[in-house]
Amino acid sequence: MDDQRDGKLVHRPRSKAVRLAGSHLITTCATMAAILLFVGLGSQVLPSAIAGVELPASGGSLKMAFILNIAIILFGWRRSKDLSEALEAHERAERSAHRNANTDHITGLANRRELLRSLSEVLESRRPGVLLMLDLDHFKRVNDLHGHMVGDQLLRAIADTLRGAAPPDCCCARIGGDEFAILLDGISNEGAEDLGKLLLARLSTPFRIGNIEAQVSSSIGLAAIDHGGSEESALHRSDVSLYAAKAAGRNCLAWFDEKMELELATRLKLEEDIRRGIEGGEFVPFFQPLIDLSSKALVGFEALARWRSPTGLLEPECFIEAAEKTGLIGPLSISVMEQALTEARTWPAHLKIAVNVSPVQFRDPTLAAQIVKVLAATGFPASRLEIEITEGSLLEDRGQVTTILQSLKNLGISISMDDFGTGYASLSQLHTLPVDRIKIDRSFINTMVKSERTAAIVNTIASLGHRLNVPITAEGVETESIRGELSKLGCTEAQGWLFGRAVSADTVNSFLRMGGGQRGDEHPSSEESTGDPPGSADDQRRSGSAA
Repeated sequence: MDDQRDGKLVHRPRSKAVRLAGSHLITTCATMAAILLFVGLGSQVLPSAIAGVELPASGGSLKMAFILNIAIILFGWRRSKDLSEALEAHERAERSAHRNANTDHITGLANRRELLRSLSEVLESRRPGVLLMLDLDHFKRVNDLHGHMVGDQLLRAIADTLRGAAPPDCCCARIGGDEFAILLDGISNEGAEDLGKLLLARLSTPFRIGNIEAQVSSSIGLAAIDHGGSEESALHRSDVSLYAAKAAGRNCLAWFDEKMELELATRLKLEEDIRRGIEGGEFVPFFQPLIDLSSKALVGFEALARWRSPTGLLEPECFIEAAEKTGLIGPLSISVMEQALTEARTWPAHLKIAVNVSPVQFRDPTLAAQIVKVLAATGFPASRLEIEITEGSLLEDRGQVTTILQSLKNLGISISMDDFGTGYASLSQLHTLPVDRIKIDRSFINTMVKSERTAAIVNTIASLGHRLNVPITAEGVETESIRGELSKLGCTEAQGWLFGRAVSADTVNSFLRMGGGQRGDEHPSSEESTGDPPGSADDQRRSGSAA
């Protein structure tokens, strides 16, 4: 087949199906012609043969033509049959290839390609519709606990649930690992929301996979089809609403609106700024003094992350949560830790450095190896490093968390339970964890002299520490009266506004060069402000852990 391009004939090869169909047509026509010739010759040859009459001299040629014609008919029939079978096989192969190219091989649902094609049809038809996007919550946990085979079986069960709940003529697709979409063509917003609520209810019910009970839930985003947009913009709008549902606490649904897109754009810019800031070394450690309550001597510092962004010095609550959600908390924390230990390795040997580790970092089984690598790179003694974990770490894989902590302890690193009393750790759990120190959260310390109930909680935690022979550190110490009460309870260390805010490495170095820390009442201080109002000695970082 030829096309004319730029005045020239360009040969375009025909497809195999077209070639087979052409050959089949030609063979069929030839066979039909042979049959017609057979009828004509037969009308002359057969009557004479039946009557036993000799044909004229030319009769021999007629007989030979008649016999050859029979052969041509048989050959044509056979060839036509073969070509017909070949054409059917090719069509079956094409249908199979199309199905494989547009179907998810695990669930049998449509894939992203087929969803985009269906979206294109809806956009062209200008029919009303809604794109529902669904993401499974905690699916990775099922894979990790029971293996990918069980995970695949669960995906197939989820797909069956979607098919059973959705209208029969809609496009149900799996577009990612545990992400699904349903294109609801010609449905009202109310109908789409009813379907979303039905799916939330059905997917929150445990699935039986063999002898395993798999529990997941889902988050659902809904977006009405915008006929002025494209297929990708429709997916984007649904994805934005899905993110909003996750941010709202999961196991819920959310509709897209323009405000969401603005918030998403702001979040994406923050994430990109954080990524750029990590690469550019904009995240730096500040150091808050740790004080021995009995002697008032400086015993070390807690290293806290600060962001020297183009807009100014930012506190952790401005970036920690975003870094945790995007997986950037790992490289951010390790970078700040390495800087902190590099600065502190020349400080007096009795000064320890405490560094926060986010619960999110414990999802990485190589966390202990990363910290060991930092120690090797900086030459900082493991015995002077204290890793602070929050109670939120216990929500991660408990076995993996314990293994990582034990590996660090085996190196001589101390482990501290930070913000104790605000999260998920019970008093009875402490003896199962390799914890060397408990830090009482500042929310209890601030009110202990005003509330008998809070004072009783602090007293209980302190008594527990004594029984377990685990030292107690108090955060957020702001007044001498609080310091006095903590001393009576036997708390060993403290930090807070009373002793100084977090300061830069340059300030600490200047303080130590001038012989600071030799007397019990000396602590580094600076006029430089990090944005802390009075009473915020713990730097308001508790929206997440900061290195």
